[in-house]
Amino acid sequence: MISFSGRVGTVLTSVAVALLASASASSQSVNLIENELDGVRDGLFELGPFYATPVVRFSTGYDSNTLSTPDPQQDISAMFGPGIQLRLPLGSRAFFDVYQEVDFVYYREQVALRQVFNITRVGGGWGSRRFLLAVDDEFRDETQRPTSEFDFPVETRTNHFETSLTMALGWRHELRARYHQYKTEIRDQTLEDPTIPSRLNNVQDSISVDFARQVTSKTRAIVEGFFETQAFDDDIRDNESYGARAGFDFSPKSPRALVPSTNETGITGRVMVGFRKLVPVADSRFGYTGPIGAADVRLTSASRHRLRGVYERDVVPSILTDNWYFVQNRVGAFFRWQLHERFSIEPGAIVGDNNYPRPRITQDVDGEIVEEEIVDEHLSLQLSFEYNIQRSWFVGVTTQYFDRRSNVVAFDKGRVVANFNLILRP
Repeated sequence: MISFSGRVGTVLTSVAVALLASASASSQSVNLIENELDGVRDGLFELGPFYATPVVRFSTGYDSNTLSTPDPQQDISAMFGPGIQLRLPLGSRAFFDVYQEVDFVYYREQVALRQVFNITRVGGGWGSRRFLLAVDDEFRDETQRPTSEFDFPVETRTNHFETSLTMALGWRHELRARYHQYKTEIRDQTLEDPTIPSRLNNVQDSISVDFARQVTSKTRAIVEGFFETQAFDDDIRDNESYGARAGFDFSPKSPRALVPSTNETGITGRVMVGFRKLVPVADSRFGYTGPIGAADVRLTSASRHRLRGVYERDVVPSILTDNWYFVQNRVGAFFRWQLHERFSIEPGAIVGDNNYPRPRITQDVDGEIVEEEIVDEHLSLQLSFEYNIQRSWFVGVTTQYFDRRSNVVAFDKGRVVANFNLILRP
């Protein structure tokens, strides 16, 4: 296992000293705590001293390959998930919020997947015009498809803890130090290969420091450096990595909001690109040095037509024995056509591939042992219809087609999913 606490303490102490030393810089119109409180007060209604925002999700539909296997097994499923967020401003200096959701999941054929799950999030912060200390902790117990490689539906428990310290340096600049810990645990006991959970269950610790400059009234340029460690149940996969990212944040929103605004026009979202050096703890393992990146950018017109682009490249844990990780690449686009004030249609597509550093060992038609590069490519097509019943109620139908081509038999598969959705959101 990797010792991390000593490094975290040293780095965060140094960063905190640097932040506090910069406090004398003029902040002009910047008000960090008030920006957060604006999000806290943006509730659907008031419930005593709290600002409350209920959320209700309901979906039901058809899945042609529920278990994502080469031999498809179709099923009908449904999910009902009521939730509520309560946010409480504590004067003009602090805030507190909590979100609770309970999900009831039903499958007609796959009885083992019928379960009740929950999502709990607790957060808060304290600060002033130039200083903000924020803490968030989110726990999820739900059915997930952990990665694009291992996309089997399994009960997964995750816990994401994050704390950050932000300082305004003048009216254009911000410096932030952040620590977050992400725990992943697969709870499914019905897998044919019982070693899979140990190859994916891990605890990831990360520290980062980023510097942001306000370029325009709605755009920030960001430069970030980070250091991470991962400790797996299968400890031969333990690793540490470091790197840097840079990019832009367009129309940044308060993290207190449950969902982004649907009325925002212009460019919104974030683009970050950089590099990562991944170093395994075990000398027998191989590492990675190369580019990474992520983007989710939306361009919305005054008539509410929207073009959305997504991109992702990073290292992901693998369930294979020789290849303990793969590099995932995905790029896609979606276009929402607002046919009417209340009705929209949105087609989209994502293409991608998973690149493995080592070939696999197999036998050819003559029985000879050969090495061949692993091929794993995937395509996702989507068509969605959405109708806005009123301010906060949305209904829609989403149809998705997944096609995955691979020379690994267990990975080669396809799915068609069609769902009816009903959503109450702020």
